[in-house]
Amino acid sequence: MQSLGINIGSTSLKIALYEYDHSPNGVIENGKAVWTASTPHEGDFGAAVRKLLAEGKIKEGIPALVTGNEGRFMFDINGTLEPLCVEAALRALDIKADAVVSMGGEDLIVYSLDTDGRIINNFSGNKCASGTGEFLKQQLARMDMTLDDIDRVSDTAKVYALSTRCSVFMKSDCTHRLNKREATKDDIVLSLSDVMAVKVIDFLKRAKITSGRVALTGGITLNRHIIRFIREKAPQIEFVIPETAPVFEALGAAVLAPQSGSRLPSTDKLLKINDIRFGSLSALRDWKDKVKFFEKAGGKVRTNRRYILGVDGGSTTTKACLVDIETDEIAASHYGRTHGDPVKALKECLAIIQEKVIADTAGKI
Repeated sequence: MQSLGINIGSTSLKIALYEYDHSPNGVIENGKAVWTASTPHEGDFGAAVRKLLAEGKIKEGIPALVTGNEGRFMFDINGTLEPLCVEAALRALDIKADAVVSMGGEDLIVYSLDTDGRIINNFSGNKCASGTGEFLKQQLARMDMTLDDIDRVSDTAKVYALSTRCSVFMKSDCTHRLNKREATKDDIVLSLSDVMAVKVIDFLKRAKITSGRVALTGGITLNRHIIRFIREKAPQIEFVIPETAPVFEALGAAVLAPQSGSRLPSTDKLLKINDIRFGSLSALRDWKDKVKFFEKAGGKVRTNRRYILGVDGGSTTTKACLVDIETDEIAASHYGRTHGDPVKALKECLAIIQEKVIADTAGKI
């Protein structure tokens, strides 16, 4: 038999398909996760879950249970709280631990456990994004990198101290070190991973966990550098990472689904009818006569004229334009991403402007 668990996180939606046997007395036996998946939801939970259900070829009618943030109330499926799913996943995987650290896209939670694996306290914090997975993802994008690139970052890259008071200050630290060529992209990835590891250790200290066994869960566990730093900073703690760590709460929901869930509806009936409505104004097209549009003139570079080149090297984008001194006409321009390498970005701008100059003048300049 099969059941389904859905977890709606702050940035992604996770699914776990659980296969199990029913004993004669109704107890679930021989349970295991047979398929798991995760996808960014971008606030559209319905589209995200339909996408994963199609990928996994999940059939309607099986027991299903949804957990996670307030988005779970949008589904026409029974819901439950994440701590209950954490306990259920621990039991299903037979993990004995003193605490569980859930490292999500925008949240970090430490659950303290008793000897029976029940949660007795939790410590959480999401006031600042500087130590979260989503912040790391954003900084990778600024360097033209993805999460998949992290695994290729060398362990020998340098770790620099970054401002941890505020995500804005930390972002500035990363940008300035890159722009000044004081650090490489690999250095920044390791430095950010180190900051996140420090935050995990600080939360464990708040929970008074300084030894024993701790289970690490959440999508951040896929970052091997963070895991390495966590273990180096707390060698007296045994850290365990379940194979299903990235979808841990979804697995717990799937384990609970046979008793607490409801039948999975068809994809067109997954979401409840939304009774909440916002006031609206008339369509923007009704006001188009109130707007004046300025069309950008297609400037052209001419021979025997004087031009001035303007450059704006920003932390995230680099811009350049060639302006006719007499007419103020923009004859050529380019707007590009800096990607942590301002010199390279400027060279790309100049190369594109040069191409425009050659094309407009037939190579006479």
